[in-house]
Amino acid sequence: YEILRAQKTDNNYKLRVAYRARIHEYKEDRLKSPENRKITAEQFRLICRAYEAVSDHDKRKKYHNTDEWISHIPLPDYTLQQLAAEPELVDELKRRLQKATLNTINTQDPLTGYTPLYCVARACNIEAVYYLIEQGAESDLSQRTGSTA
Repeated sequence: YEILRAQKTDNNYKLRVAYRARIHEYKEDRLKSPENRKITAEQFRLICRAYEAVSDHDKRKKYHNTDEWISHIPLPDYTLQQLAAEPELVDELKRRLQKATLNTINTQDPLTGYTPLYCVARACNIEAVYYLIEQGAESDLSQRTGSTA
């Protein structure tokens, strides 16, 4: 919760707002020269993992009971949505999608319904948004709450 600047008692909406605030903070920070940045790619990666841990009901319950969460995922184990959420990993996202079908490009997370395009748009990853659209990504697929990319 500290990483997200959220409270343990926050509901899903407040957690989502806190996560988006951190995304926007990172987006602004990336415009600065590397030596003047406050948030590194590794720190943003932790922000993403923290949000994954508390936005999923089961993972959040486990975290509350054990104080354990998955703070590191090896790159080969990333889902397309996880790659899409991290602007620094755009080259890996492109590599994985080189020979992908439209079904793969538009794959939705089974829990959230997020598509890679939704994730890159939410993360303000313009380069990846353009890439996915050029590959035929569907912008009108609804995720769990009805939002689209």
